[in-house]
Amino acid sequence: MSSYIKQIESIIEQEPENELLEASVLYRQELSTIPEASYYKTLGRMCKQGKLVHLSKGLYYRPMISRYGTVPISDAEIIRHYTQEGTGIVIGYPLYNRIGLTTQISKRVEVLSSNLTEQTKNVGNICVSSCFLEFNDESTPIIESLEVLQNYSKIEDINKEALAAYMTRFAKLYSDKTAVQVLQTRKYKKSTIAFLERFLNYHGIENTLNQFLSALSSYSLPEMEEFYETT
Repeated sequence: MSSYIKQIESIIEQEPENELLEASVLYRQELSTIPEASYYKTLGRMCKQGKLVHLSKGLYYRPMISRYGTVPISDAEIIRHYTQEGTGIVIGYPLYNRIGLTTQISKRVEVLSSNLTEQTKNVGNICVSSCFLEFNDESTPIIESLEVLQNYSKIEDINKEALAAYMTRFAKLYSDKTAVQVLQTRKYKKSTIAFLERFLNYHGIENTLNQFLSALSSYSLPEMEEFYETT
């Protein structure tokens, strides 16, 4: 047992301070020859000793100790863990703020990530949802626009002129092939897809989004005149 403890502690002490540590991943990659019960018992002991901090189910970090005490892991580091190297993006109010749709803010940060083995994971104020997509220069704008339009009616104090400007910029860079790939992987409401189609049609952008819509259904959507002045 003592040899197990030394081996586990030795591996964990090599981990960077204040970076997220996924217990199951570390076990699978470095310590799978050790009985799993012994592994998790050691993690618990290290937490009691202050060598580890238990952040959420299955998540730990090796704390940074300053002259003033333990420095807690930052939200930015948690977000980085789930979005690094094209594995995820931040959505929700940080996205709405970034593109100028509203000045309202939220303590809750929403993240879509392919670096997640569960459907959802809550880590403090951060909610991570699983999304098995490659986040790149083509797919990210598609996902972001769909997230904006899906939550349009819920965004507090939304600036409709800013939304119009955002969708105008988006339409110029629209890739129908990428949009289809995104919609085949991640589910969005049909009304959201119809909303996107309406913006694209307004700008004369060819698209095949009707393949995801029902010809027999009508969708309650805002008219483009709400966003663009007409003469």
